[in-house]
Amino acid sequence: MKDYFTIGELANLFAIDVQTLRYYDSIGLLVPAHRDMQSGYRLYKFDQIYQVASIRYLKRLGYSLKQIGQYLDSRTLEHTMQKLHDQSQELKRRWNELIDIDATIGRKLEFIKQQLPLVDLQHITVKTFSDRYYLNIGSEESLYGSDVFYFHPTLVFYHGREKSFGAYLFASEKPPEALILPGGQFLCAYHQGSYESIHERIAYVREHAQGRRLADWEVNFNILDQFVERDSNRFITEIQIPILS
Repeated sequence: MKDYFTIGELANLFAIDVQTLRYYDSIGLLVPAHRDMQSGYRLYKFDQIYQVASIRYLKRLGYSLKQIGQYLDSRTLEHTMQKLHDQSQELKRRWNELIDIDATIGRKLEFIKQQLPLVDLQHITVKTFSDRYYLNIGSEESLYGSDVFYFHPTLVFYHGREKSFGAYLFASEKPPEALILPGGQFLCAYHQGSYESIHERIAYVREHAQGRRLADWEVNFNILDQFVERDSNRFITEIQIPILS
């Protein structure tokens, strides 16, 4: 083996980009053993390949560059064993989180697949539902900062022009943190178009209640929304108004 490596040789040895090594130098993570101050030509000592190997290994374990620098500066057997244990626990936590997200995405896809064949833009129908469960998101100001908004079908509760949001759960039993959307009969219709135009459709449904006494609120299930369709004119929402008698 050579005693010294140029930056290009070191990059080739580890199949990494030269710019990456220059960046490591700029932040003090991997400083070349020798540098020509006029040309900027870098030379790395042979034993620095172990440092590069350690950096690549720690990156694979999910460490940030800041964490890698701290790790390399404080290596002892006891410290290394504890850090590896901690990182193992963190990776397991992230793995479980990703599994949960994947399952949630799968349920949302299944919801869309189940609902689309049922869409009937022409008729108003009466449907009966058992208790359903959802997570409360709150006002529109809270919507976009909530993780559940992005992975669950969205519920929109309207009381007149006031609205609040929830995330529909696919659960046969009530999860501890969930709220209940009480079961019963609902007057239902579908709306195609932007959310700004949905109030006309809601008013139309209420006008065709055929003597049924309706609640003064409704819940809308977003089936096709901004996450799966870019054209708001193609959004599909199911309007559900509770029937009191």
